[in-house]
Amino acid sequence: MPLSPHRPTLAAILVAFVAIIAAVGLVQGATASTPSNAIAERALRDLGSWQGECWQWMKKVVSEATGQSVGFDYRDGYFEAGAIEVSLDEAGPGDIIQIASDTWTSPDADYAGLHTAIILEANGDGTFGVIDSNQLWDGIVRLRPGYDPAALSSARGLNFHIYRITAGATPSVTARTPQPAPAAASFQAGDRARVNTPGECLNLRADPVGNVITCVPHGTAATVIGSPVTAAGITWVQVQTPGGAGWMAAPYLQKEPSAAASPSGTGGVNPVFQYRAFIPLASSD
Repeated sequence: MPLSPHRPTLAAILVAFVAIIAAVGLVQGATASTPSNAIAERALRDLGSWQGECWQWMKKVVSEATGQSVGFDYRDGYFEAGAIEVSLDEAGPGDIIQIASDTWTSPDADYAGLHTAIILEANGDGTFGVIDSNQLWDGIVRLRPGYDPAALSSARGLNFHIYRITAGATPSVTARTPQPAPAAASFQAGDRARVNTPGECLNLRADPVGNVITCVPHGTAATVIGSPVTAAGITWVQVQTPGGAGWMAAPYLQKEPSAAASPSGTGGVNPVFQYRAFIPLASSD
């Protein structure tokens, strides 16, 4: 008997229906297994929606759930919101996992592996069911089962910390002193500079600590077109690059001699530090 032309269509409908039921079950399972916690419950409301970068989304969730404001530093910012640090064994729903380098947590931190996630469920083996934004670099909030912060941070040579924030928490006075960025050269309008990020690129931003326009490769020439400003503890200079105009962090620009004083010949750009990654992250992040 020949196959009915309607059967493939019916089969496709059944497959889609089963997929929808499975997705609903996943969300209901996550909700049902999450004990009452204001941060976890607020985070779940954004499931499946676009919320942008993981860090900014987490700050929004914490603010709306607890009234506390996380600061700008990827470590001290939590303590400014009254957070306490908890261990892997103590961590539970609503606690926040932050993967970062302990030596670079300032607001301009920008490297592979930097990420923020909110715990929904502890598995008891050092892994967690979490919810985060931007894990696929598309700004969407998704569930992530079996999240292993120790393994993920170790693979990148980074560190991780887990923070607990509650409504009415008092900002900590024991927050560590942030690590300073490399010293910046003195710049003024008309100066020539060169991006100094060996093996990586440097973010060109719309404003100091603003949105990233593009990432400019190491060794790229730039011309300073405005006076330096300070924001978030970093000196920023407005520059013109082959990729357009914007703002760059001055510590990662090498000042070039003026045209009149430049000797003939070419030379390399000497790094002012061993290694920094400047590739913008989305999976944060």
